[in-house]
Amino acid sequence: MTLNKNNNILNKNNIIIIFFLFIIINYAFFNYRILFRENSFILGDWLINYSGGFVKRGLIGHFFYLISKSFNISIIHIIFFFSTSIYIFYLYFFYQIIKDKLDNNLIIIFLFLPSTFLFNFFDPLTVGRKEILVFFFFSFYYLYIDKIKENINFKILTFFLSIIIMLTHELIFFFIPYMFAIKYFHIKKNFEKFNIKDYYLEILIFISTLILVIIIINFSHMHDNNTLCNSVLDVGISTDVCNGTIKEFGVKIGVGFLVLLPYFLERNYFINYSLYFLLSLLPLALIIFSSSNKNQNKLILIFLSIFCLIFSLTFFNIVNDWGRYFNIIFILQFLIILKFIEINKDQNEIKFYINKYILLILVFFYLTSWHMPHCCNPSIGKGYSDIYVRIKKRILDNSNESTKYKDLPREYLRKFFNID
Repeated sequence: MTLNKNNNILNKNNIIIIFFLFIIINYAFFNYRILFRENSFILGDWLINYSGGFVKRGLIGHFFYLISKSFNISIIHIIFFFSTSIYIFYLYFFYQIIKDKLDNNLIIIFLFLPSTFLFNFFDPLTVGRKEILVFFFFSFYYLYIDKIKENINFKILTFFLSIIIMLTHELIFFFIPYMFAIKYFHIKKNFEKFNIKDYYLEILIFISTLILVIIIINFSHMHDNNTLCNSVLDVGISTDVCNGTIKEFGVKIGVGFLVLLPYFLERNYFINYSLYFLLSLLPLALIIFSSSNKNQNKLILIFLSIFCLIFSLTFFNIVNDWGRYFNIIFILQFLIILKFIEINKDQNEIKFYINKYILLILVFFYLTSWHMPHCCNPSIGKGYSDIYVRIKKRILDNSNESTKYKDLPREYLRKFFNID
């Protein structure tokens, strides 16, 4: 008996809701573990504040610092609640964006890629990072773009959000062009003619964040790093957390491309991440190919997508965790294409001249046989088989390093499998 589409628990909408709930639980679980183990790069990044003077990424951390000191609240609890809540809001915004577009199976495939929404699942050390603010900002911008365009209060809110995020992580500057691309196709969808006035907010945000980038480059290194490090003692955190991100901020000159190039070559970055790039953007390329939009619109989309990509790649020569930033690029490219297909909602079906069961096997293999590490791995990520190896190693490892934390999930699994 065929169930009614709306009552079928396995309809596409419910599957996506269940999927998003799963990745929220995964995010909250690892966010809690990482923060309370005082990871020096993840927790340390959120602890950056202005106690030692102006420093990049310090704004929200300074608010956390003041709240923790003033009200005697654990700063780790504050960071955990804030970062998890931002992640939930981001996924809620994204669900609202895609819920009416799930008839396109390529969109669903993109959601389940190990380099997009499952990125945190395959690499838990990407959980709790400040890029969730970028995801939050752009999903908010996309969802409320009409209100931002018409309502002065939403304009002000969007502008100040961009500045707050910029002073919390300068990364957002390199993705501002995506705002222009999303706005362009939104205006195109409404059959409006080009008018520079429609882009005043985006231009203001770009100029303001550019000025802040210049200020950060010229003045951020002048803070007292020892005072910044000592401030973590005031909120009950071990100074060991200073050995990660906070320590790096004590260096005036950042690491350059020539210094990192041997590392990139040794770890096969150029080959591996090129493959991740091609694998991740394949569904988006097929969406463009199957779209009934005019060829002119497709060419404009390709031009804008490439321009945004090149602009956001400009800082890759000074960072080694390429996977994190490719993850952002894939999601934002997805947003551009989602706005592009809204211009003409008629989607031509791609016909694959292959047996449907063979096609399902190929799609399953495509989604499960690889993943994209956030950095450092010289070999291609092996997907779910790497998850199995990681869990098995974690359960069996009984070294002092493995047991120094009270890890209840590990203890329960060891009991379940009768491991002494």
